[in-house]
Amino acid sequence: MRALLLLFGLTVCADAQSEMRNTVTLSGGFAHSVGTMFGFESAPSVAVTYAYRLLPHVDVEAGIDAALSLGSEARGANYDIKANDRFIWAPFGLKGVLPLRRGRVEVSVGAGGTYEKYSASDSLFVPRNGWGGYASVGAAVALDGRRHFWLGASSHLFFVNADRGYAHDRWLVVNLGLGLRF
Repeated sequence: MRALLLLFGLTVCADAQSEMRNTVTLSGGFAHSVGTMFGFESAPSVAVTYAYRLLPHVDVEAGIDAALSLGSEARGANYDIKANDRFIWAPFGLKGVLPLRRGRVEVSVGAGGTYEKYSASDSLFVPRNGWGGYASVGAAVALDGRRHFWLGASSHLFFVNADRGYAHDRWLVVNLGLGLRF
């Protein structure tokens, strides 16, 4: 029994001294079309992101971002169709992190690939998907002394040539998020 308690105590101490490498972030904000496709305006955005601290200043990250209820509409003399459409992006890539203020503030720049899916509730709006890339910038501040909870802002520029290159989607997504580091 003493050996088991000693092993448990050493395990807890070893875990307490390890560096926190995992971060899960939930965020929300807005997405704005900066491309030439249909001239969409802004739409609400939600995202979830997972990042793993590979090196002291490099994260590997992946997530899901979505722009919901874009407001696309087709109007005619006898009809008015609202699409209830959405974009979903699955970005993955690397992020360089610069810690400031003794590690309580972090500034980041990232880039990588992304998969995009566009869908709508009405068949008039043709669904499509494709591959592309993204670039991001962000900043976060630790909310507690142990640096488990983070409040941050990030901006992603998604650029995808979907539908075999016929749709050139360019979206700027700005989110405010709450992260948990463990």
